[in-house]
Amino acid sequence: MKKIKERVFETNNIPAEYLVELPKFPKKAKVEATSRCDLKCFYCSHTYKQIKKGDIDRKFLFRILQELKDIGVEEVGLFWIGEPLLVKDLPEYVAYAKKIGLEYVFITTNGRLATPGRIQQLFDSGLDSIKFSINAGNRTLYQKSHGVDAFDTVVSNIKSTWNYRGNKSKPAIYASSIFDPNTKNDFEEINSIIDPYVDEHYPLRMYGEYSFLRENDNQGIFKPVPNNIGRTLSSMLPCWSLFTIPHISFDGYMSACYCDHDEKYYFGNLNEISLIEAWHSEELAALRRQHIAKAVKGTVCEDCIAYTV
Repeated sequence: MKKIKERVFETNNIPAEYLVELPKFPKKAKVEATSRCDLKCFYCSHTYKQIKKGDIDRKFLFRILQELKDIGVEEVGLFWIGEPLLVKDLPEYVAYAKKIGLEYVFITTNGRLATPGRIQQLFDSGLDSIKFSINAGNRTLYQKSHGVDAFDTVVSNIKSTWNYRGNKSKPAIYASSIFDPNTKNDFEEINSIIDPYVDEHYPLRMYGEYSFLRENDNQGIFKPVPNNIGRTLSSMLPCWSLFTIPHISFDGYMSACYCDHDEKYYFGNLNEISLIEAWHSEELAALRRQHIAKAVKGTVCEDCIAYTV
């Protein structure tokens, strides 16, 4: 089985054959089980933007999963921006995806609801991997950055998940944490706690040209500050989300964006058209053309929230 870092690299680095206006449909996709979330993370668009909240329709999901299988998709994540463990029927959805022959089915969770009983259901359903997203190294920082006092719960759930799997190799258990070069000790702190209980724990670089500074060490608040070693939007073009992995919202739209649920990024209503039709739509092709030229001024990507505060 590929390591999680290999999978991330394959997604974020666009192969030459995909870097075209009408690329073939990728081998992986994300289908949003729900747009609801139980945290209020300071860095997430879900917290500070008004978005439509709901769960995916079962009939629509099963149709999309079958369509993905029929066009050659091998890997499906049943999540996007929301928290998948809020969906009661998630184990059934995983089981269906595996039943129709999808090779690799995975989720990312914040871990607050990953209780032993819930994990047992997911493991029994055939889930191939679960990744915990935990972005603070102690209880105080966790509550300030996530808006909920759940650090101890999440760490306990990670440990119990690892212990429940025992000597088996599947499903893979991963974790990721936001990495800010200005506060790299934060990653090292959480790594020292959870690394023994996951197959891989890796850093995810914080978006954009800004960092977040803690006032009075652990007792202050997060504030946006200039980050001289941050990444600019122009340096990140073209964005992989347009080329290597489609994102499908719970209510049936294909989105051009991986980190913003704004409907302005929707380029195909999958309740009315096929996946291929949406992926090869004139509007999406035109946006890819701008990305390839590294000239997104005047497009929906001009004010990308990943690179502005």
